[in-house]
Amino acid sequence: MYDNLFSHIQEGYCRCLSNDSTCWPSASIWQTFNQSIDGQLISSQPSAAVCNSNPSNINACNIARNKWTNSSWRSDHAGAMQAANWENSSCSIYYNSMTCNQGSVPILAVNATLPQHVQKTLRLVNTYNLRLVIKTTGHDYLGRSTAKGALLLWLHYMKHFTLLENYSLCTGKNILNAIRVGAGVQWGEVYAWLALYNLTAIGGAASTVSVSGGYLQGGGHSPLSRWKGLAADQVLEFDVIMANGRRKTVNSCQNVDLFWALRGGGGGTFAVVLSVVLRTYSSPSIISSLQVIYPSNETRYASFIHDFVEFLPTLADAGWAGYFYIRDKTFIIGLLLPNGDSEMAYTTIDQLYNKYTDFNFARSSFIQFSSFNDFFVTIVEPQNPTGKNQILGSRLIPEAIVRNKPQQVADVFFQLKGGHMSLLMGNFVAGGKVSSKTQNNSVNPAWRTALLHMIYNERWVDGTSVEEQEIIAKTVTRSVNILQTIAGGSQSGVYMNEGDPNEKYWQQKFFGTIKNYNQLKSIKNRVDPNGIFVCNKCVGSDDWSDDLNCRIY
Repeated sequence: MYDNLFSHIQEGYCRCLSNDSTCWPSASIWQTFNQSIDGQLISSQPSAAVCNSNPSNINACNIARNKWTNSSWRSDHAGAMQAANWENSSCSIYYNSMTCNQGSVPILAVNATLPQHVQKTLRLVNTYNLRLVIKTTGHDYLGRSTAKGALLLWLHYMKHFTLLENYSLCTGKNILNAIRVGAGVQWGEVYAWLALYNLTAIGGAASTVSVSGGYLQGGGHSPLSRWKGLAADQVLEFDVIMANGRRKTVNSCQNVDLFWALRGGGGGTFAVVLSVVLRTYSSPSIISSLQVIYPSNETRYASFIHDFVEFLPTLADAGWAGYFYIRDKTFIIGLLLPNGDSEMAYTTIDQLYNKYTDFNFARSSFIQFSSFNDFFVTIVEPQNPTGKNQILGSRLIPEAIVRNKPQQVADVFFQLKGGHMSLLMGNFVAGGKVSSKTQNNSVNPAWRTALLHMIYNERWVDGTSVEEQEIIAKTVTRSVNILQTIAGGSQSGVYMNEGDPNEKYWQQKFFGTIKNYNQLKSIKNRVDPNGIFVCNKCVGSDDWSDDLNCRIY
């Protein structure tokens, strides 16, 4: 039964120890380990490998082609990333390749479904000095969920959630209707489950994002974040396994500094989170406004962008949130108003659109939903296809700049409006409760003064040369530098989960200040002194080589 699983076992390798490295475990050791974790050691491969490695398997290839942009299909495969380029493979569903290889996808993965699977994996990693990567769903834009030659700890099937009707904090305070959610549970599952109780939680806009993984640990913005804050602000407790394999409860009374770090300091860095306890809220009704606009000419387009930016504070003051997408020929606006008054909503929005009756509104709609989940499954969930090759960068835009320098902000938006393979995306998800200064967590403080989170995104097709991809990456970096001119300059901040993987000053950009970063690094060095948890541009990764396999002494 082990022949196929271990047929390419020597392709993995161990991390450096000074100038030497320990050996990759033998097949017999892997077999013993597999038995100890209930046979949960599996092979993983790039998502397109079925169309290249075994051309006779036509059915599997057709499934891959049909499901290629389906995020649920991708999250159900150990080796698949949501952004296909992070598999870094020569495999493709669009053409057959005789050189299809493993790329950056680990050959072996532990499909951990129990805490002891995680603990025994960490014991093996520590014993043999293995490179470890942690993945739940692969929603990652910095290549943190995969690495060549690593062992993959896959948490996707840790599916358990519980409603805690009366949850007692360690301080003695009682919280109504908290939830405990396992590492593998995804936001779409939580929204649907909580809807049965007329509740909701502050979570992601993509239904397949993991609740407790890098999304939440990096801060986590939400369609509802202006209403109730970031996802990290909702955490009451973590159940974690440390790098040494010990299980700990982490909250405001126990392991307090780790509690601070895990709420905003980034995933895959401090511990393996088994579950998290979160606040919930009575589900708000939602008023939704969606507009797809085709400007008649460049002059009118520039005028509309300027008026839209000037109008954003009015929307913010009225409680609206949402998203907008700027391309060279289209401007798409999707807004939501929790617990809003319909007459007030129409009146507010009309102030903007009434000046542009000459535009061709391809779709104009105001829809009222009785719950957030109804809004989510109807409007938001269908808008999240994945499977593209893409790279992006971002900046958090301070609210003071949007209010006081709207013309400058609009000029930059018009300059960066995307084309056929590029996009400028506006996340109108900051301000409101995100601006609360009472949150004692490690979220990038730039979130607390921002109104917008702006992303510049570039995509490319399979077969694009490495040289062309490098040019695309430089285009993203240049575009982000332009965004920086309206984001506070050199001290501007970034949402780490949607940052440029080539961000030069990432310690300050991702974590807000060098002081904040150094505090996180001090905690990191204490809880993970051997650097078991290391990932691209995560706390402590600056102590490692570019490939993150050798510590820099």
